[in-house]
Amino acid sequence: MTEHSHTTIVAGCYRCDLNKDEMHAQVTDEFKIGDKIAAAVLSWGKKAALRVGVIDKIHPPTRSISETRFTIRDEDGHPHIVSAARSVHVERDEHHTMEELYEYRMVYNAYAAMYFDTMHAKGVKSWLHADGQPPFGEPLGTWFIVGVLTPEGWATNHYKGEHWDLFHVEEHPRGPEWDGHTPAQALERLKNFLPTLG
Repeated sequence: MTEHSHTTIVAGCYRCDLNKDEMHAQVTDEFKIGDKIAAAVLSWGKKAALRVGVIDKIHPPTRSISETRFTIRDEDGHPHIVSAARSVHVERDEHHTMEELYEYRMVYNAYAAMYFDTMHAKGVKSWLHADGQPPFGEPLGTWFIVGVLTPEGWATNHYKGEHWDLFHVEEHPRGPEWDGHTPAQALERLKNFLPTLG
């Protein structure tokens, strides 16, 4: 998995039927120091990003923080504190690594955006969000946004700057206005759009 791939990650309660001590025990049964995980985190702009790293420390719940958290270190050695409730192991399915699956998703997204653009369905890419800010508050050129306009609204994804040339769609000064859609809603929009293109 690339450093900050953007996918739907487990959210909400880890196990809502358990108290915080039972939840912590459940977490420590599943996650160990040294495990490589991916965790969804929210930026100040309330947009989700993905942090990938190795668990360096497990923090039990406290009086003021009711959930288990991890300190993870990314590939550059930088620490990040993340929620156990929004973490998954970076591991294999029966056939592919998560890195391979992410790269497949990106390439298929590039094909789809280009195809939709030739069908006058509008595919765009931009280095900036609609508010004029670079994605995730990182330096310009680190990330870009790709959007496909469906009848139900935009479906957008973010990719690292090194993959800019993979997406043969119209470049815009700013990305599409975010309408509040979640990754799951973007996926549903694309699925609903597909039968209309045949």
